[in-house]
Amino acid sequence: MVTKLQRWFLIVAMWAVILFSIFVFYWMMVRPSKIRQMCVQKAKQVSAKVTSDLSDTLEINRAVYLDCLRSNGLDK
Repeated sequence: MVTKLQRWFLIVAMWAVILFSIFVFYWMMVRPSKIRQMCVQKAKQVSAKVTSDLSDTLEINRAVYLDCLRSNGLDK
């Protein structure tokens, strides 16, 4: 037989696992996706301001994108 204390412990433990799972999903899936989208926009804005040939623009775009990722805690 399960006592009231054990039942409450199981309910609290279940909610802790659910909340932890939601946090891990956000941290591993949603957050990096949003950071990458933000960095793409930032790189596009900087590249649009550059008035040089295509290879320089691509190098600047890549450098800005990678720097943005690193500064927000992501590696590629």
